[in-house]
Amino acid sequence: MVAPLKDNFDRRTVELLAERFARLHDCFDHDAFTDSLLEQFPALELKDRINLVADRLASDLPDDYDAALAIVVEAAEDGVDGWAAWPLCSFVERHGVGSPVASLEAMPALTKRWSCEFAIRPFLDAHLELTRDYLRQWVLDPDEAVRRLPSEGTRPLLPWGPKVEALTNDPAIGLELLSALRHDDSETVRRSVANHLNDVAKAEPDLVVRVLTEWSNETDPIDERMVRHALRTLVKQGHPGALALLGFTTDPAVDIIQFACVPDQISLGEDITLKAELTSTSEQDQFLVIDFVIHHVKASGATSTKVFKWKTERLGARETVRLSKRRRIQTASTRRYHAGNHRIDLQVAGDVVASTEFHLDESS
Repeated sequence: MVAPLKDNFDRRTVELLAERFARLHDCFDHDAFTDSLLEQFPALELKDRINLVADRLASDLPDDYDAALAIVVEAAEDGVDGWAAWPLCSFVERHGVGSPVASLEAMPALTKRWSCEFAIRPFLDAHLELTRDYLRQWVLDPDEAVRRLPSEGTRPLLPWGPKVEALTNDPAIGLELLSALRHDDSETVRRSVANHLNDVAKAEPDLVVRVLTEWSNETDPIDERMVRHALRTLVKQGHPGALALLGFTTDPAVDIIQFACVPDQISLGEDITLKAELTSTSEQDQFLVIDFVIHHVKASGATSTKVFKWKTERLGARETVRLSKRRRIQTASTRRYHAGNHRIDLQVAGDVVASTEFHLDESS
């Protein structure tokens, strides 16, 4: 079993924060802070724990927000980082919208310790143009963590992040920033750019393909790995423009000789092996995207689908290829398995070409 994410924010982290803030603020009560939080933690999941700590900081630090913010920034600059720094960002997110200039000025120091990608969202909602001015400055910052914030913080579908209507309605807000970051030296920043484009592609696929085509055709083309990562959802969907941009065959000609799951009955924690055999019916070479789709059974008996990458395959004229893929069926932090028949589709260039299934035992 994978340890719950909330376990990353435990007694040790709370005590570290208590020690640091007691040293920086004379009126800060180390024991009261620690005891009150740890008493409530068992019933709370990760983000609720983070928000509780942020709110407790707001109550235990000076009432004047700017004075409290100065102590929070000092704590970050004094070495509070990783999981312990997340509540520092949440303090600004939850209590700083009424002081936008001071809060935005503090974000570069905080985002170096833990990303302010969530913290900046309410500022985009309440102070869009002011926040955009800061984002335009940050794309030029010498620190890659600060440069990543404009891309990650403006993602339309940021995981765990609240929706920002302006970003959903106008992808140009983010694209302006991504354009400035498209050749960034940091792979971390470029990956954020790709994730942002992947978000946009779910609503505006043709726009993303057009932008990436333009960037790829420049004298100084963008990183091909970034293009592939940005188009991953569209490739799984078989979007012709995305497939063509990456050089894949958009209308493959293949016969499916075999697609099977072995064994076809398992218990949770066991492996399945997918076996496929494909033969080209074309006189031309083909470059194929091959994926598989599991229809996960939910507690209600309904199913939800998830597309998994299998491989890309160059298939010669009339050539046959045999593929094998092993996968462990086990509970993860983002997925629970339920007993029943789980259908698996074989997908080539986004089209389902064959199906099989496995049965997960009730004892799972």
